[in-house]
Amino acid sequence: MSSPIVPIQGPSGPPESMSSARALPADMGMFIAELTASSRALEVEADDAGPPPEVMDQIAAAGRISRQLGESGHELRFSEGSGGRVTVELADSEGNAVRTMKVSEALQIAAGKPLG
Repeated sequence: MSSPIVPIQGPSGPPESMSSARALPADMGMFIAELTASSRALEVEADDAGPPPEVMDQIAAAGRISRQLGESGHELRFSEGSGGRVTVELADSEGNAVRTMKVSEALQIAAGKPLG
C-alpha cells in the first residue's frame, strides 16, 4: 500500500533542506549551541536577599490593614463587574455585602482610612 502523500517538490525537485540531510547534524549542533547561549543570556540571577525593603514594608502595611478590617468584622472583596470594570464590596464577617463602593474609596481604606 502506498501513501497518498507525496513530497513537496519545486521546479527542480525537493527543497534544498530535504536533499542535504548530511548537513543537518552540523547545523543542528550550531543551532543548539546558539540556543544554549541565548538562554543563558536570558537567565535572571536570583537575589538571596528577597524583595526590596520598600516592597516588604508595603506587604506588612497591607497585612495590618487586612487585620484591622477583620477585627472590625469586615473585609473588602474585589471582583470583575459588568463591562470588565472592577467592583468592590465591603462585607461583614458572615460574608454578607454591607455596601458597594468605588475603587478609589477601597484604595483609601486599604491605605489606612478608617471605615466611615
